[in-house]
Amino acid sequence: MKRVQVNKTSKLFFLNVLLLSCASASASASDVDSSFYGSLRLGADYVDSGTADDAANGRDFLSRIGVNAEVQLSDGLTGVGKVEYGLRGDDGVNFNQNQKPGLRQIYVGLKGNFGTVTYGSQTIIWHQYVRSAYFSDGLDSLRQGAIRDDDMLQWQKTYNNWKFAAAIQTEKQDGDSIDQYQVAAQYKNQNLKIQAALAADQQGENTGNLYGFRAWYDISKSITVSAFYHLAEEDFDLYKGNSSGNVRLVSAEDTGNVGGVTGCVDEERSTAGLYGKWRQGNNQVHARYAVNSCKIKGDVSSIKVEYIRYFSKKFRMWASLEQLDNDATRLPSTGEDMSAVQLGVRFDF
Repeated sequence: MKRVQVNKTSKLFFLNVLLLSCASASASASDVDSSFYGSLRLGADYVDSGTADDAANGRDFLSRIGVNAEVQLSDGLTGVGKVEYGLRGDDGVNFNQNQKPGLRQIYVGLKGNFGTVTYGSQTIIWHQYVRSAYFSDGLDSLRQGAIRDDDMLQWQKTYNNWKFAAAIQTEKQDGDSIDQYQVAAQYKNQNLKIQAALAADQQGENTGNLYGFRAWYDISKSITVSAFYHLAEEDFDLYKGNSSGNVRLVSAEDTGNVGGVTGCVDEERSTAGLYGKWRQGNNQVHARYAVNSCKIKGDVSSIKVEYIRYFSKKFRMWASLEQLDNDATRLPSTGEDMSAVQLGVRFDF
């Protein structure tokens, strides 16, 4: 039998989760309402990079566990808190035994008639409004910006068909009390949803902006279409000025870590995409085409198709194929366009 060792970091993590999960047990039910949750997202992919490292590989697709908590306060206020850890390994891809979990979110806040205000490490409003994933792996290629960040003070409020959000970041003692601010808005009416967001870089000498727009339309109960557009100014260098990509080799013996989507820092860059979804009963097919354009270095395009089988609201399986097409000036170090096939399972609880 293989003996599993638990390091100090893992012990601390499990202690934190245990304490938060038991918080409601040490108080009356009317004081604290806490809930433990998890999402296991495991599978395998095959990345074709045209190298000797091409092979099937087991992957973790952003599995996580966490605790949500609320407490009723005076004057109609509600205190909220969240702690969430990711379960994938140190290389950011694999699920490995004996490696420490990674903190994804930890924040506290207040809810009231003014909306919801939270502070800590959390999913940023840019991602929530114009960047969130279309696909099961949670890492759609060619989007810009980021998913989460630290030291974020965020506010959100719903007014009838409208939803508004704003945020500032106070990260690092680097001479900039505010490193960035973000604003976002959403309008939803029957079959139509329109979203827009701005992230403004206030850190250092380069203070450019990142703009985002996304729209959704339900043609019928079965068919939904969407379109998005992201534009980063030349001086926007938060998040390394890169476009995210999920087609990549990790821990490769010969070629090293290679991403299929190469970045372009210090130049204007944009991403535009079209998406369509069809769902009938427990079966869903959806696809997305997107192009990332750098003003100097050229383009990378991506087409991705995925099939999902829902066995219940909590349990699903998926299979997907993504193909990249790079201009010669934006090819990865392998010198070849890359593609990936995925098979995965997601179990939420």
